[in-house]
Amino acid sequence: MRLKDKIAIGTGGGRGIGRGIAIRFAAEGASVVLAQRNRPSAEATASEIRSIGGETLVVPTDVSQKPQVDALIQTTLDRYKRIDILVNNAGIAGGNGPFLELPFETWEQIIAVNLTGMFLCGQAAARVMVAQGIQGRIINIGSINSFAAEKEAAAYATTKVGILLLTKAMAVELAEHGIAVNCLGVGPVWVDRNADLFGSDPLRTVLAKSIPVGRPGDPEEVAAAAVFFASDECTFVTGAELLVDGGYLAYNRFD
Repeated sequence: MRLKDKIAIGTGGGRGIGRGIAIRFAAEGASVVLAQRNRPSAEATASEIRSIGGETLVVPTDVSQKPQVDALIQTTLDRYKRIDILVNNAGIAGGNGPFLELPFETWEQIIAVNLTGMFLCGQAAARVMVAQGIQGRIINIGSINSFAAEKEAAAYATTKVGILLLTKAMAVELAEHGIAVNCLGVGPVWVDRNADLFGSDPLRTVLAKSIPVGRPGDPEEVAAAAVFFASDECTFVTGAELLVDGGYLAYNRFD
């Protein structure tokens, strides 16, 4: 119960990595606010949390829209009176197409959700933490693309490296308030949206060779790292990035 009595907001908490973190946080004693555009998926996660005796609240939210972010924060305060933890996870993942053919509208949408959304949620939550004198925790979910690009993902990779530097900027300015801000650099993780892709024979073989541990990760493994960043043990770690990638970026693949 490392997060007992904490109030945590998780954006994109209804699916994939966000779902795994939300369920683990609830198991660790936190009350979890699920901010998700897709309400049915958030409600499904909320049902799982309640089945283990956890406390949760669903707030449909598009993090790229400031009025909706403001409403998320106010709804959380109306229900729980405080905010201790923010997990900035909401994002648009996947390839964006060849750089020469990338539509401006696609670029704008991915920047708005993946990067501007983190700024809006981080700023709004931090303002509450500072006003209430709470030594809070903000966890930004980055990617191995925070450190290296891949083909046909220019917009996505740009947002992920932006998240890394946004994390450091937030950490520097919020440290005087006792708020720790850190980033998880997540590698290949097996979630519903990529289950068919990761389960295919060709890619499964490639992943086994390119990831030193020999397999993709799962959301529960990301959640385990997030618990540390969210806990009271995280007192002298801020502005840091922790790779949760099975050794993917540590491995020079020349064979």
